Amino acid sequence: MAAAPALWAVGRDVLWCLGLGLLLAAARDVAGILLGNGRFLCFVWDVLAFACAAVLLCGFAASASAGGGTRWYMAVGLGAGALAWHGAVSGTLHALANRLGRAVLTAAQRVQDAAAAPFVHLRRLYVTKKQTKIALKAKKSTQKVTKRKKQLQKQRKILYN
Repeated sequence: MAAAPALWAVGRDVLWCLGLGLLLAAARDVAGILLGNGRFLCFVWDVLAFACAAVLLCGFAASASAGGGTRWYMAVGLGAGALAWHGAVSGTLHALANRLGRAVLTAAQRVQDAAAAPFVHLRRLYVTKKQTKIALKAKKSTQKVTKRKKQLQKQRKILYN
């Protein structure tokens, strides 16, 4: 069994893992915002985050920790960093992303309206002209219609085949 590292080394390891947890939670949040966060995608991001957490924890323990092995306080530090991100920054980040998305959509809608305005006016002119033509045609057609008398052949000129 390995000897316990000094208290200052434990504190350093916890701070490193806290930072790794913050970065990992930030990456998961950004992936959810940019690529979607539905049921399936949320599951995928969570599984990837847990896998990355395991790799980061083992990599940190092997390369930079004081003891050289993975310890329970490192996992706690990683989890605390992720929870700190979720509690302190995630809500603000999502609110800013929503506001930015609404601003972009509003700007795009205004540009579309400005670009389409002349064509909307031309369409209205075309529709009113077409309606007046149809109304004039209907008015003329009712005036011209007269009942025609049926012209029958005279009795003496009826021909049979």
